[in-house]
Amino acid sequence: MKKALILLAGPPGTGKTYFKNMIMARNDNFESTSVDVFKERLYDEIGFDNLDEKKVIDDNALYLFFQKVEEFMTLGKSIISDYPFSDKQYSELQRLSQKYGYFDITVSMYAADDVLYERQKSRDKDESRHLGHLMTHYHRGDVVKDRSKIEIMKSKKEYLDFNKKRGYNDFRLGYLIKFDVSDFSRADYEGVLREINSLIG
Repeated sequence: MKKALILLAGPPGTGKTYFKNMIMARNDNFESTSVDVFKERLYDEIGFDNLDEKKVIDDNALYLFFQKVEEFMTLGKSIISDYPFSDKQYSELQRLSQKYGYFDITVSMYAADDVLYERQKSRDKDESRHLGHLMTHYHRGDVVKDRSKIEIMKSKKEYLDFNKKRGYNDFRLGYLIKFDVSDFSRADYEGVLREINSLIG
């Protein structure tokens, strides 16, 4: 089996974490990490009072993510990560992959704009969604029982413009697999899994 870095990319609402968990359940050779894991840990440990402080935390989370990726690579572990990857992460991931001789696969997950926006709205209203992603200020223990009161709630135009500006659908590192998840019930998870397995051996 090749040393692989698998990046599940695409805009929010494409089901990246669900697919990552599916892959992990079928293959115990992968180590998993994500920028959001570190964001949420720092939101709870440090907290923030404004968007400038939140940005500092998000930048630190990205640094810790890169550290974890390199840690796994020094051990020769195959890695899977899910995130709305963009140019912001590309150069460092490419550098690490080349340094440690990894085979890169990007699964670019996409769906129709209307579908994505509705999924994102539903996701943000879900109580399991960490408040640190949704507020301009947050400290551990904060509660917003009425999720219609969250502070970071984009309109459809804002959401789509933001996704386009970040280039979520354009991210590619290594071998590219385009994966249509407009309808979760019809998405070809098995086909993409077979393609990944054939690539990494």
